[in-house]
Amino acid sequence: MEKSLFRLTLVCPPAGADRIVEIMLALEPPVPGFTTWEAEGHGFGFANATMSERVRGRVKRTVITAVVARAEADFILGEIAEQAPIAHLTYWLEPVERFGRLQEAPSPPPGHAPPLTAPLKEAKQ
Repeated sequence: MEKSLFRLTLVCPPAGADRIVEIMLALEPPVPGFTTWEAEGHGFGFANATMSERVRGRVKRTVITAVVARAEADFILGEIAEQAPIAHLTYWLEPVERFGRLQEAPSPPPGHAPPLTAPLKEAKQ
């Protein structure tokens, strides 16, 4: 049975991001890869915002995304909820129509180490 893919997006205060990353790196089976970046959030009040954030009208956030099957997304969310209850953690799931790489990773020159991971191939729907 082919599994549908989803993009799991987590948005949290920066103080909680490292804990979420630790959890995602330690999961079995491991998450095949994910991306994090810094962002700024707007909305939901500023009760816990710093003075600087209140003046600027936005709060610092970290965004974490991974493309996974629905069951894996549910598992990841359950583990985070159990191991790291983080205030103001927001998430959503979006269907992914296609996922892959446009080019294979080049082979290393002779005598050099191979890439740490094998190139991904497009997942079939």
